[in-house]
Amino acid sequence: MRYRWWAFSSAAILVSFQAGAAATASTEHEAQDEDALARERDVQEVDPDNTIIVYGRAVQQIGVARSGSQGTIGYADFENLPISRTGELVENVPGVIATQHSGTGKANQYFLRGFNLDHGTDFAGFVDGVPINMPTHGHGQGYLDFNFIIPETVERIDFRKGPYFADVGDYSAAGTIAFKTYDTLEPFAQATLGMFGYYRATAAGSAPLASGNLLVAIDSTFSNGPWLLDENLEKYNGLIKFSSGTPGDGFSVQLNGYHARWDSTDQIPERAVQSGLIDRFGFIDDDVGGKTTRVGLVANGAFGGLKLNAFATYYDLTLTSNFTYFLDDPVNGDEFQQADRRAIIGGTASQRWEMANMPLPVALTVGGSVRYDRIDRVGLFRSVEARPIATVRSDKVDELAAGMFVEAEVKPTDRLRVYLGLRGDYLGSVHRTDPDIR
Repeated sequence: MRYRWWAFSSAAILVSFQAGAAATASTEHEAQDEDALARERDVQEVDPDNTIIVYGRAVQQIGVARSGSQGTIGYADFENLPISRTGELVENVPGVIATQHSGTGKANQYFLRGFNLDHGTDFAGFVDGVPINMPTHGHGQGYLDFNFIIPETVERIDFRKGPYFADVGDYSAAGTIAFKTYDTLEPFAQATLGMFGYYRATAAGSAPLASGNLLVAIDSTFSNGPWLLDENLEKYNGLIKFSSGTPGDGFSVQLNGYHARWDSTDQIPERAVQSGLIDRFGFIDDDVGGKTTRVGLVANGAFGGLKLNAFATYYDLTLTSNFTYFLDDPVNGDEFQQADRRAIIGGTASQRWEMANMPLPVALTVGGSVRYDRIDRVGLFRSVEARPIATVRSDKVDELAAGMFVEAEVKPTDRLRVYLGLRGDYLGSVHRTDPDIR
């Protein structure tokens, strides 16, 4: 059993409890490179009081990555960084910024190479092969919410910038990010206390089960934020994952769940602050905020060159906002609600062949994807005290997205690789509008 205390710039203190770890290891994860641990021990033995340790990984990308704008980030790259919000995982990708507004439970806004991607409109996101962007969403097209991820369960982050890859379609114009979670984790538990009523408790671990391993992780976060209006954030995450075999020849099945509710402080009029009506950390409408729920079932399999993925997701979001206060409606105010509730099923499949009998070395990959969103409610409502009083728009939508691709990798020489790709996508929808629109 080991105890660790960490100090954060926000005056947070972390206490973690870990069983079965090596005495000199600084990570909870058994996937840590043993050579790196040995080098760290050697450095500490030489002069533990006058040492600068640089963390990094030597991942061979030559012959794997197609350009410098493609790469992989492992847990070792960010395990020693204090992560106060899930969006900071995305910021490990060079050139990406993830901002937050209208409360911690809301999806981030993303910026890549200086371009505003809103909540994910042109930024495709995946977690264990599952597409996370939401089409026809109540708040914004391509809404990308990674808040259901438990940071300590992330094994690696793969990223690609630009629309140059045939295996991804919608939302990938600016780039793609894909999270891969661990199959096994050394058991650990930790608690974090910080300013503004911040508290987080996390526990995770895995154990052998039948012919594979069972991983369980739970996480809860509470925070009031720095504003005069307490955020009252309550955030709960859970992950259960069974895996068997190896990454190249095996399978995994997982169940993940997420629920959050929060109050938020939106933008405020500058003249109200200058006149002394409110503090610069104050608010006008204390009813804004939101709540969201996500439950997902995921299966992945890899059998040589064949890769399979299937998923089913339930999703619900209610978001209350007020940007103009009393501009449009001097009596009831301009508060409004956005709602989205849906069920999603889908999957992907791809097959790769190494064609050694060709005049030049050629690798051919053929694949496809399908996704069906049954959106039971997507709407915009006028509200008072976070209760709808009138319907601006309310719809039910059935949306189908399917795509196929073929990609060839040709190596004319040891120093030259040529990629040829072709992709086709189909998008179709049927929607029904609520006739009772006032």
